[in-house]
Amino acid sequence: MSPEQADPPREPPRSGGLYGTVLVLAVIIALTKSGRASADIVLGGVLVTSFVFWIVHVYADTLASRVEFPARSWLDIAGEHASEEIGILEAAILPSIPLILGVAGILDRKAAGWAAIGMGLVGLFGWGVAVGRALGYRRASPILFGFLNVALGGLMVGLKVLVH
Repeated sequence: MSPEQADPPREPPRSGGLYGTVLVLAVIIALTKSGRASADIVLGGVLVTSFVFWIVHVYADTLASRVEFPARSWLDIAGEHASEEIGILEAAILPSIPLILGVAGILDRKAAGWAAIGMGLVGLFGWGVAVGRALGYRRASPILFGFLNVALGGLMVGLKVLVH
């Protein structure tokens, strides 16, 4: 089905959420691959990394915008970019749930790690579906975008883990 036959396109989702999801998955996989990191270490890694990368993105975007619009207040610009990049922080929410259950002792270390990875993959799937819908596709096409996004996101996570 072509986009012309579907609903009119919507505003595309911001890239920060997808980027944040890949980042979070890479952190979880990197920290759990040794089999020794406890759930609290993995959770801390996810939260700290997400926060640091959010700050870096806001900072870089703010500097670039400040050069482009020197008359605008840097606080206004930073606030705008903080809001636009919030998806980087939001991406940590779903995978953090099983890690919190691991910290609480409800899940063992291994189960918490695998469940966190599963939640990250669910997030990747959701981003793919959102893109398919934003492009105006209906029926099964957004689902296919979701599966494609899981495959491509998984590849990116694997490459990120290999590089780091």
